[in-house]
Amino acid sequence: MKIVVCMKETLDTTKEKRFGPDMRLERPKENAIINPFDEYTIEEGLRQQEKHGGEVIVLCMGPATATDTIRRALAMGADRGVLVTDPALGGSDAVGTARVLAAALTRIGYDLAIFGSAAADAYGGVVPAAVAELLGAPLLSWAGKLDVDGGTARIQRQADIGTQTAEAPLPALVSVVKAINDPRYPSMKGIMQSKKKPVDTMTLADLGLAAGQAGADGAGERVLGATAVSMQRKGEMYLGNEGAAQRILDFLIEQKVL
Repeated sequence: MKIVVCMKETLDTTKEKRFGPDMRLERPKENAIINPFDEYTIEEGLRQQEKHGGEVIVLCMGPATATDTIRRALAMGADRGVLVTDPALGGSDAVGTARVLAAALTRIGYDLAIFGSAAADAYGGVVPAAVAELLGAPLLSWAGKLDVDGGTARIQRQADIGTQTAEAPLPALVSVVKAINDPRYPSMKGIMQSKKKPVDTMTLADLGLAAGQAGADGAGERVLGATAVSMQRKGEMYLGNEGAAQRILDFLIEQKVL
């Protein structure tokens, strides 16, 4: 079985975040880590390989330096990596990212493509669904348990009451939540072996995509401003109902929610 794990390089969640003049997040190489949600994705890919055989491929879209982050995933046990990197990818939004990942998955080929539930630098959580739509492939989302039986993938997801079960024929996409497993730590042997494992690179041209289909030129959204969260907050309390509903409405308007 060919398992492709889609992994993102994000900034260390403990480090201070800064925006550049173009309102894009600054990403110093020394602060780069595997997206914490994707550690569970990698682990699940490895567990499915242990059950069914085949290979685990780590797919990442990012800067050329992301090979170092990919090798951390290879140290966990993945077989090889694929990095999609191109200067024209800078500033991609979720839809542009999905176009790139869908094109890469088509080129690589897959039986099972596994995603994390979100990225720690954006928390959009929409990329797996967008990739599935572009591929015309089934998506089993928010999986807390994954089983593959023959040509069928079956998941369980937590519901408000009990669990839901869903299944789809392979090839399929699956997004997983943190409850699905406990990621392993790379062993010293795995770290040494990771240095010899192949990491292939692809560009937009390799994928048959034009610059306007991804990157800032193809983005349908722009960051116009950002404000640090104030930790000094004050609350308002209303006793009874008189005036409370209007104050809530006024507050939402003040905060530009409405």
